[in-house]
Amino acid sequence: MKHPRLLLGLLPLGLWAAFALPDLLAAEQGGPWFWRRNLILLSGIVALWWMSAGMLLATRAPWLEKRFGGLDKLYRLHKNIGIGAGLLVLLHWQLEWLPKTLSKAGLIAGPNRPRGPRGEPDMWIELAKDVGEWAGYILMALVVVALLRRLPYHWFRLAHKAFGLIFLGGAFHGLLLMPKEFWQTPLAWATLAVAALGVVPALLSLSGRIGRRRQHPAQVEQVRQADGQVLEIVCRPAASWPGHQAGQFLLADFGVRGEGAHPFTIASAWSAETGTLTLAVKALGDFTGKLPQTVAAGQTIRLEGPYGQFDFASASARQIWVAGGIGITPFLARLQTLAASGQRADVDLFYSSASDSPFPEQLDALCARTGVRLHRRLSERDGPFTGEEITACRSDGTSVWFCGPRRWGEALARLFQEKGLARDDFHQEAFEFR
Repeated sequence: MKHPRLLLGLLPLGLWAAFALPDLLAAEQGGPWFWRRNLILLSGIVALWWMSAGMLLATRAPWLEKRFGGLDKLYRLHKNIGIGAGLLVLLHWQLEWLPKTLSKAGLIAGPNRPRGPRGEPDMWIELAKDVGEWAGYILMALVVVALLRRLPYHWFRLAHKAFGLIFLGGAFHGLLLMPKEFWQTPLAWATLAVAALGVVPALLSLSGRIGRRRQHPAQVEQVRQADGQVLEIVCRPAASWPGHQAGQFLLADFGVRGEGAHPFTIASAWSAETGTLTLAVKALGDFTGKLPQTVAAGQTIRLEGPYGQFDFASASARQIWVAGGIGITPFLARLQTLAASGQRADVDLFYSSASDSPFPEQLDALCARTGVRLHRRLSERDGPFTGEEITACRSDGTSVWFCGPRRWGEALARLFQEKGLARDDFHQEAFEFR
């Protein structure tokens, strides 16, 4: 699916334009307050669609992962949709609050409608208004919290967990306050169906059941940290582990209270005979920095996966691999796969690291064994690779595989496209989960 966010916006807008807008244009009443009321309804409906889509993407369902090109890209879309939903809720709230506030302050004319005696308030309607108001406030605050990268992961995880409850409150608010006449349009029933799609994922999230079918216990067999930076954890998953392809990643839960599972690329090829896999972890945050003191041989951990489609599958045999820092891990697994099968590959591997680390120790030997041409650069001493150095290796029928800092990858993708590389031939692992 090329443009899911565009589709998610245009579909409810198209239904509204086809089935609701003609009646609104033909209505006798009009004016800004009339259109304000209908824009409040429309913005709330679109916000509910986006919130429901975000909940559905959070399920990590295999069919969704396949559709969107891997869990990394699925989560990037989930994040962007979450931000969009927050902005839509902000718009919905401002359409409700701002004109009313300006009217009360005498800065704009109020609605010109007769005010008769009010009947008894409907308990459910009043509850839906209150729930929606507070759900909106909390949602906007949680979006801000989720975007604060300096916030410790366990706080981010706690805030993220609350989105399921907020969605249920938003769905209750939106569906109950939808005008009776609106239920005569297909948009209302489509919105009900979309909201129903989000309810199940919200309940699964609140009960901690997302991803449970893909979880497997594993025992840590070896922990080593030769250079003081990269921690290598060798673990043996249970027999239920389905195996993995080079380039895939998993979610590992080391039993640290409040942390839950963290994503790590698998740094080894899978062999059913040995039955072990290796995780290479660099200290990039609070959790990974403390992991050497947390994990030990003999410990039981929980693995979930495997995930991802950064699998080197391409119609072209000629490939360029670009790795930055710990981004070497998927390529290391691929090299091991090639070496185990006795294959040689037409590949140029560009590996840039900040420090003169011995990790991975077997990289030179694996490249020599598989025919991969290794270009290694110590960036602190020699500076980074230039785009021209990397693109110079391109020829017709080349695919490019990148794992490293996001901005470097995006700049390199633009340069390759300027050189004539098709967009679909540049593969970048979007390894950002917050």
